[in-house]
Amino acid sequence: MSAMHTDLSAARLQIPAGVANRWAMIFGGIGLLGLAATASGFFSEATRVEALSAYLVAFFYVLTLGVGSMFFAALQHLVGARWSVVPRRIAENYGSFTPWIALLFIPIAVFAKDILPWMNIEGIKNEEYRTAVTLAMESKTWYLTVPFFYGRAAFYLVFWALAGLFYYRKSVEVDTSGDAQTILQMRKVAPPVVILFGLTLSFSAFDWLMGVDPTWATTMFGVYAFAGTILSTLGLIAATARTLHGYGYMEGVITDEHFHDLGKLMFGFTVFWAYIAYSMFMLIWYASLPEETVWYRKHWENGWSTLTWTLILLHFLLPFFGLLARTAKRHPTILKAIGALLVVMHWVDLYWLVMPLFREHMAFSWYDFAAVLGTAGLFFGVAARTFGKAALVPVKDPFLADSMGYENG
Repeated sequence: MSAMHTDLSAARLQIPAGVANRWAMIFGGIGLLGLAATASGFFSEATRVEALSAYLVAFFYVLTLGVGSMFFAALQHLVGARWSVVPRRIAENYGSFTPWIALLFIPIAVFAKDILPWMNIEGIKNEEYRTAVTLAMESKTWYLTVPFFYGRAAFYLVFWALAGLFYYRKSVEVDTSGDAQTILQMRKVAPPVVILFGLTLSFSAFDWLMGVDPTWATTMFGVYAFAGTILSTLGLIAATARTLHGYGYMEGVITDEHFHDLGKLMFGFTVFWAYIAYSMFMLIWYASLPEETVWYRKHWENGWSTLTWTLILLHFLLPFFGLLARTAKRHPTILKAIGALLVVMHWVDLYWLVMPLFREHMAFSWYDFAAVLGTAGLFFGVAARTFGKAALVPVKDPFLADSMGYENG
């Protein structure tokens, strides 16, 4: 693995530590305020479920952005991609957030019985629903047990933390050593990381999202969570890269060819997300089984159809037609705007999945915004500090020159 000489002297590849730390303090301050405001609702029975359900959505939101970024970095090593060497460090920086996910999981672990009905069947006030949960539990008793639930959660959290830190630290290590063997080491670890990512993301979605209604299940739910995770991660990487480039960073290193490929991936996963969403709905609608269709009724009636149409319009149609043209994928404003939109709509998507199971009528609560500002503020605060610690691209990666010279066919 040899590399040709790469001239990076004219590029701004390092965010000044002072600038990075200032943004880290701003985002971190917002995050702490949001988390404190949300936590204030945990300790009153009148507001606990409202605050916890909002926190669950916000928690899974930043979880998917962090582990999705880790997956993107691992996948590039798995397939030996060279075009993505330049934008890969952005994903590695965001992926290094994964150890913080364990800290954010603490409220879910402590108050799980308040948002997961199968943990507290006796506490369900609706007698009809309590009976339905009891019947559903008969076929899931081996899986829905408290020790196994926490054991699975511990495995997910430890794996994500180790994988995220591994790819970030090894990549930064190469910046100093230039050792090609480290690249080979990351490539060898990639297959089990990618496989375990798919399994842990799917089962965490089963446990923490689908688990809020144990009477309903679909085997496509894990794939749906995967599609939304990757789509929002690509939007995050593209929006971040365009923002940094707009401020003069990575000049001459990241090119329209990289943005074009990120745009193509965003376009492809927009279609994939819509396909999975439609397939999950269509199969349940076609079978017309009451125990399955009632889930979609809850997500359509009492005002929730507004959010459903919003997802169709802003999570599929607008990104689809917005990224359809070649010029759109290369346009700074369009790519950044659609990338940011997909990041925001991912939270809306998760909100739509969870909230109709806790609220009969669609109505936003201030806890919803406090929770997402809290978790997202912490996420971007940690990321901002990380962005200031190392170069914005893997400067001694043996394939960096190939990536800089990459052209779409």
